[in-house]
Amino acid sequence: MDAIITESTHPVLRDMPADWPYFLGYNRVIPKDTATTVLKLDDDPLLSVWQYGEGRSAAFTTDCAPHWGPKAWLEWNGYNTFWNNLIAWVSNS
Repeated sequence: MDAIITESTHPVLRDMPADWPYFLGYNRVIPKDTATTVLKLDDDPLLSVWQYGEGRSAAFTTDCAPHWGPKAWLEWNGYNTFWNNLIAWVSNS
């Protein structure tokens, strides 16, 4: 399944390549009405983020390591940037 960018200007996607690797699976979830879905797989959220007051959270619905995340995901040139951006956004730094 190919990731679909739905919020290209979100800070988590800063300096990210447009083409994402293929994922082998994910958990199906329903995001809060107030969440922002940044990435999708088919019609389901791959990454949803939410802010409440000064707190932030994120739900990434596939693996960060081998299982649903194949070798191509781990070796992808955007892998480190993605995790750094996501951690920076969630920690509000």
